[in-house]
Amino acid sequence: MVHPDLDYTGERLQWVGSRVVEPSEGGSGHRVMPTRHHHHHHQRKDFDLDKEQSHDAPEFSKNEAATNFELFYDLWFVANLNVFTGIHDVSDLAQFNSFIGFMVLLWTTWLLTTLYDVRFTADSVWERVCKAMHLGVMIGFAEIGTHFDPNNQIPSVFQTMSLFLAVSRFVLAVQYGMVLFQIRKYAHGKRPMLVTALLHLCAAAIYLGISFRFDLGRTSRVFLVWYIGGLVEMALHLSISQLSHVLTFLGTHLGERMNLLTLVILGEGCIILAKSITLVVKDTFVKDANYTMWSPTIIGLVTASTALIYIVFQLYFDWMHDEHSMSKRYQVWWTSLHLPFHIALILLLEGANQCIVWARVSESATAALQKVISAVTKVLNNDPTSQQVSDSLKNQIDPFLKEYPPADVLDTSESVNNLLAHIANFPDSVWAHPESDTQEHFNSDVTELLNTMISAVYNAFDIAPPEDANPTKAEHWQSEIVNGIVRRFLLIYVYLFACAGIVLLMMTIMHVISKRKGWSPFNIFRTVVCIAIAIVLALLTIIASNQDAFFRQESYTTFIGSPWMLPTITLCYFFVLVLTHLPHPSASWCTGHLREGRRRRGYKEVEEQRDAREAHLLGEMARQNPRVDDFEDRRTGYASDGHGMRSPPLAGYDAYRPARASSEAGRQRRSRDRRRSSSLRDRIQYGDP
Repeated sequence: MVHPDLDYTGERLQWVGSRVVEPSEGGSGHRVMPTRHHHHHHQRKDFDLDKEQSHDAPEFSKNEAATNFELFYDLWFVANLNVFTGIHDVSDLAQFNSFIGFMVLLWTTWLLTTLYDVRFTADSVWERVCKAMHLGVMIGFAEIGTHFDPNNQIPSVFQTMSLFLAVSRFVLAVQYGMVLFQIRKYAHGKRPMLVTALLHLCAAAIYLGISFRFDLGRTSRVFLVWYIGGLVEMALHLSISQLSHVLTFLGTHLGERMNLLTLVILGEGCIILAKSITLVVKDTFVKDANYTMWSPTIIGLVTASTALIYIVFQLYFDWMHDEHSMSKRYQVWWTSLHLPFHIALILLLEGANQCIVWARVSESATAALQKVISAVTKVLNNDPTSQQVSDSLKNQIDPFLKEYPPADVLDTSESVNNLLAHIANFPDSVWAHPESDTQEHFNSDVTELLNTMISAVYNAFDIAPPEDANPTKAEHWQSEIVNGIVRRFLLIYVYLFACAGIVLLMMTIMHVISKRKGWSPFNIFRTVVCIAIAIVLALLTIIASNQDAFFRQESYTTFIGSPWMLPTITLCYFFVLVLTHLPHPSASWCTGHLREGRRRRGYKEVEEQRDAREAHLLGEMARQNPRVDDFEDRRTGYASDGHGMRSPPLAGYDAYRPARASSEAGRQRRSRDRRRSSSLRDRIQYGDP
């Protein structure tokens, strides 16, 4: 063997690594589950738990922290997340469902790989090759994510997605098979490992089979198997981990992996916020030199978005308790809840930053419209001709469209010129004595021109209308685009507040699961308040349930689009943060009612409990030393009939006692009996159990 100092790397790389801990020569192998956690576990009989407690069961060493390769794998998750959120705008319900579906596929694939890594991965050539294949799957997600649209399927893209999922599960099946080979000499533990490997192999076969269902010219709904399969896989593997000691997550760093993924998602929110600020800066200072600073609304929204990310970070980790304090069942529930939590968190951060962009769009559009209306009003007050009115509009619109180019420059330019020509053809007398029909046509033309400017502002901020808003480019097609974009904003409002409630609710439930002790009335009150705030935030989506009422600008819909949408969420989360860190009242305040209840109990009940405790202690002492009953009866003059257990009578007890006193062993035994009896009297007197 080559001396380790001669290795070129820091650690020698093995061909095949293993976490299996071989038993020591003394017969006491390394324990996987620390004994200090045993009192948290529910005493249940697993199908092979009793067998696996013997020395003929495999035991695995546990990493206390994530390895470098696990962290490197997380980088590819955030890369896919950044690419997909940057390309796919949630502009209608179909794209919203597509967004959630892609996140489910990405998250479940990451989780299944992580479940193996935290338990069995060991750095070696074999594991690095497998990790390279998992990274290839992540690259496939990045490639497919750009064209992932279930409603407008590209067969080659969906076939490739199914094949990548099959490869991911097949590699996991082979990895579990390698672990099964490493524990082949043990009598127990092979069955659950084999079941896990077969589950991955079956999933790989299913994904491979449905890849042939995507054909040209036909939209197949078979992709729903991906979503259902990913959720079923997650549920099965987390459930099986509770049935076997070799598959348990106790003692692993699974909680740390979830924490790191939450940090990754919060970091993605910071990236989205930075992009939004870049758009705002570009529009504020580059395109309009009159602006010297942001408006109070923009400053407040940027502050609220930043504070929201910071508060969510604090709440998540402040409510995080030691993962080892959870039992196997609660750890599985806690892990599963991270799927809806992470998806809702992504949408919450996306919606929060959309509020900043929408506010800046509204300011830019309002400023432009005010200039146009002021110019037209000024011209109309001077008894103008139709050409002068048309020229005044043209002088305002043309420079604006150069600063904010529309999505379709040629069609927009043609539409604007036609509208201006139509206004110029009005009779000049109409401005001094406007007729109802002429005034209606003029207002319609001006409205279309204003909507053209608004649409150009939306395009400058990369805000596209929903796909179902397909204008025919006939009369007033710009107005159709603007109405479609407004409906998109209503969708953003709905998922912003819905996800704000879901995120807070999921964090509260995970906090309840991880906090196993200390549920005083005050802490229960805090939890109830958090849940109530989460429900109220989610119910605010009802305001947008009636779109017609919003377009009619009814009073109860004025909250939608107001600058207080995002600050409302941030203030609610800030209140929860303050409530979380309020000092706990004294123990006497929380438990006073319990002590009062004890004082009200009758003396008879207290005496009965003490007598029962005395009888129990005497019975236990009698079982431990049969001679104590005889000694106590002789000393006190009372019989021990009530204890239900008596020592056999000893003939000539009084006569035998002096003779026994001469023996040194006898004196020591009587001294020990007296000490036990004295300790027993003290425990009964002071009420110790």
